[in-house]
Amino acid sequence: MLSFFIGFATSFFFWWLLNHKWIPKITFADELARLEIDNENNIYLSAFENSGKRDVLDVSVLTRIGVKNFNGARGWIFFSIKTNANQIPVLDPKRRALVRVFDRRDGLDFVDQPPSGLRQKLVNCSSLEGIFDICPEVTLQLHVFGYDKFSGARRHYSSPRYSKPNVRIGRYKGLLVVGSSSNVQNSD
Repeated sequence: MLSFFIGFATSFFFWWLLNHKWIPKITFADELARLEIDNENNIYLSAFENSGKRDVLDVSVLTRIGVKNFNGARGWIFFSIKTNANQIPVLDPKRRALVRVFDRRDGLDFVDQPPSGLRQKLVNCSSLEGIFDICPEVTLQLHVFGYDKFSGARRHYSSPRYSKPNVRIGRYKGLLVVGSSSNVQNSD
């Protein structure tokens, strides 16, 4: 009877380690980076890395924008936009992925269409800050889905909700934006 309980406890302990401790873990940057290409064009990036112990396979990235109380409507309107990193085959441990969230040279490409009035306003925006200025409350959030290489379990990770104060001019070094000491909101 004692060996049964010891075997059960040992099996449970290793199951817990494999499914809760030694897993892939996605860590997101606290800020979005704005790279200035020339006077007219900017690229906006987000970054995340696999800070866990195992590979993440078949990573898909969904970039969602939420707009609250647009044109007097109550509540949130959510829609998704396409980015350069919709699919990543493998994300190794300690590897970073950069997602180009907005690039004025390409324009917005929607995964699921927002209402026509909002869509027209979004298409006319020349920067991510312009999108954040559509309403008092606009957020951008990344959702990352992927499979644990060892267990095959599909996992979901979500970034913090980014808004205009979270945009900083500079480049990523790891998950930190470097190159400017002020954020975009204060520099405009």
